[in-house]
Amino acid sequence: MAAARPADWQPPRGLLLALAASLILAGLPQLLRQPGVLTLLWLILLGWRLALAWQGRPSPSTWLRLLLTAAGVGLILIEYGAFFGREPGSALLVFLSIMKFVELRRPRDAQLLIFLGYFMLGVAFLFSQSLWLGAWLVLAVWALTSVWVALSDPRQPLPARRHARLAGRLLLGAVPLLLLLFLLFPRIPGPLWSLPGDAHSGVTGLSDAMEPGRISELAGSEAVAFRVQFDGPPPPPAQRYWRGPVLALTDGRRWETQPVRAGQRLPSNAQAGRLLEPRGEPVRQTLTLEPHNQVHLLALDRPGSVPEGAWLTPDLQLISETRVRLRQRYEVVSYPQVRVAASAPGRRDITRGYPADLDPRVLALARGWRAAADSPQAIIDQALRHFNQENFIYTLTPPRLGANPVGEFLFETRRGFCEHYAAAFTLLMRAAGLPARVVTGYLGGEYNAAGDYLLVRQSDAHAWTEVWLPGQGWTRVDPTTAIAPERIESRIEVGASRDSGAVRFWADDTPGWALRLHELRQTWDAVNHRWNQWVLDYGPERQRDFLSRLGLPDVSWRGLGLTLLLLLIPLLALLAWWMLRPRETARDPAVRLYRAFCRRLARHGIRPEPGETPRQLLTRIRRTRPALAPAAGRVIQRYQVLRYRRQPPRDALEALRRAVRAFR
Repeated sequence: MAAARPADWQPPRGLLLALAASLILAGLPQLLRQPGVLTLLWLILLGWRLALAWQGRPSPSTWLRLLLTAAGVGLILIEYGAFFGREPGSALLVFLSIMKFVELRRPRDAQLLIFLGYFMLGVAFLFSQSLWLGAWLVLAVWALTSVWVALSDPRQPLPARRHARLAGRLLLGAVPLLLLLFLLFPRIPGPLWSLPGDAHSGVTGLSDAMEPGRISELAGSEAVAFRVQFDGPPPPPAQRYWRGPVLALTDGRRWETQPVRAGQRLPSNAQAGRLLEPRGEPVRQTLTLEPHNQVHLLALDRPGSVPEGAWLTPDLQLISETRVRLRQRYEVVSYPQVRVAASAPGRRDITRGYPADLDPRVLALARGWRAAADSPQAIIDQALRHFNQENFIYTLTPPRLGANPVGEFLFETRRGFCEHYAAAFTLLMRAAGLPARVVTGYLGGEYNAAGDYLLVRQSDAHAWTEVWLPGQGWTRVDPTTAIAPERIESRIEVGASRDSGAVRFWADDTPGWALRLHELRQTWDAVNHRWNQWVLDYGPERQRDFLSRLGLPDVSWRGLGLTLLLLLIPLLALLAWWMLRPRETARDPAVRLYRAFCRRLARHGIRPEPGETPRQLLTRIRRTRPALAPAAGRVIQRYQVLRYRRQPPRDALEALRRAVRAFR
């Protein structure tokens, strides 16, 4: 005869709701990120399991759970096309956690769910390490630990605040150990929170190629590109050109960087210095570059030094030896006023060429300027006047261009963003016989007084042209200034630009509430910057700096481990004493009420003997003071229910309180 299935564990409703809420807190980062159909399924399963518990019904059968699991796993496969990778793996983890909640049949299942919640919070850091997520993690860990404490407490109906306070004390007690391990545990190069494959699929930034509309799309993003701190005052707005990829190859639509041979790489400052003839004061800057999954580094135009782990190209591009997949901090010296000391491009140089099928109207326009001009500078001036006087519009939403983008832009649409003007201007210069190339990067940046740095966003992305002029070398020419000169001094107001079509800039008449909101954003960004510097970027170098301040400048890994051990021993001894010390149980409300009853009993000349149990005390009361026995029996009976029954009634504590008050 088959054994009957044991009855499912039925936790108190309050405890079940707390477990569900803590599970939502732990899974919310993934629930907000994954496809909506998966989140909807997750919430339906959660609500279904709660409804079963409210109706007193058991958990679903094994076969039904297997069918639901297969359906959910199949849905994940349909949405992501794979099980391996950061996105599908985290979605699978969150789905299996809710299936474990559906299965909930015994206290051990609830404890496993709490551990899954901790693990889900760790997985969330694979996607983001922001300060917001860090604060959310603290809240979720506190909630999970509170439920764990409640599961370990046989008196579960007691107020949940007691469990939350105990969980808070446990977590606060772990903070010294956490700080000690964070500061002194030997650091390894690279981040803990990284994965290959799809881990960098969501990053934004400039690439080593440019097409019409690419930078205007990027300029609609308020994401941070990099932050810059200067040794002295920041350069004026007109000099805040941040140099990135230099594009010389083109088919008329797409612009790309020119391949650099190994022999052309300049890895040292001395080699880089031979390219420049400085004419002004150098600008020393420290950049904190956000990951963009490309190899180029940014620097104030024009860079004259090479950071460690990078090299400089002949066209003054800073190139990292590896893709920038982590936040990178480096120092650069730039010379905004400089002559590029390189020979003039030859007749066959790539910066002179243009596509064979270039629109004849473009060629005719450029050759007409060359015929009428008496110098290369005159050709440049004529091109800038053309952009200024022929009703060109600077916009974040340019129309799509066809097979002949430059001709269509110059003679038909006349609406474009910086990449349209830079590409058209560069081809016009080449058609007029002047060497020219496109430079992409960023323009501007806003000073953050709270953090004392310049903040450059993706909305500051920009493209301009460099033209070779005899006696001056490669000279920057920004055709955007002919259409929107305010772009040099002001930042683009992204929201208003999207709404109006034309580009709008931050103005002096910005409403006061908007300025105050902007100041709050700056303060928050400064806090995030400190979080990035001192928490997320706390690597081997920062650890060495910290130890140097403690008087341990050249400590080895072995010495660091010994130092950590010497500090851990007293900390762990203190923790062991705290855990093993004699417990004061008077914090238990039931114990406090029982002691109040004993004090009232002492007024009648009866005091509990050492080691005397409540039941033995009641026997003595019945023998010596039988008149007190009924009231005393009610107190002791309710006290024993609270202390020793696994799941006492919800009103047991209040019943004990009333019985103690009634005892005279």
